[in-house]
Amino acid sequence: MQRYEIRVLGIDGRTALITAETHWNDAAAICSAKRLAQGRKVEVWRGMDCIFGLDPCQVLTHPPNRTAA
Repeated sequence: MQRYEIRVLGIDGRTALITAETHWNDAAAICSAKRLAQGRKVEVWRGMDCIFGLDPCQVLTHPPNRTAA
């Protein structure tokens, strides 16, 4: 069993709902996400990996840690 985060997006593209679920595999998580979204845009994340999204999933990264010399 693996943990997944499902993000249902609103009309404006912002996250409207986030839920954490446990599923046997990616296919089961995606199926669950589609049911939950009821036709809205949705993303499915396994850890830091976006495994499904109707729009390209964007991973937010932190800027590199720069130290003054």
